[in-house]
Amino acid sequence: MGTDKLATPEADQVFRPCGRAFFVYYVAMFLTFVGPRINPAVGLPVWLGTVLGIILVAAVVYMKWGQEYRLTSKGVAKVWRWPARRQEIVFKDIEEVFVLKGLTQSMLQVGNLLIKNKAEGGDMFWFGLKSPKEVKALIDARGA
Repeated sequence: MGTDKLATPEADQVFRPCGRAFFVYYVAMFLTFVGPRINPAVGLPVWLGTVLGIILVAAVVYMKWGQEYRLTSKGVAKVWRWPARRQEIVFKDIEEVFVLKGLTQSMLQVGNLLIKNKAEGGDMFWFGLKSPKEVKALIDARGA
């Protein structure tokens, strides 16, 4: 499930985006790197395709390894590594947790969570989880 499973139910559980969640990015990288090289009539210079491909690689690296999602004894948190920051919602402030999956995500067996916040501070979005329904159930069980 992409979690660090620990023995106690109150211990922090860490979730990270799954590699399959970036499938569309992988296709876009391939098209930007290879497209202008194999078909110059595409209208995109090779150098621009390379630059766009590198930007997409950087985006995937940032989204995959630059953030993690935590289920703690107090609530849920989203942690960014670059720049270092953290967003938290305590269980009493969680209004509802929604599982969001599109067609491609359903085929790849990944999904997202939208955690609605009752209090000020904004909602929280968890991207690319392997088993979003199971993660939602864990959040609901801890918050009950």
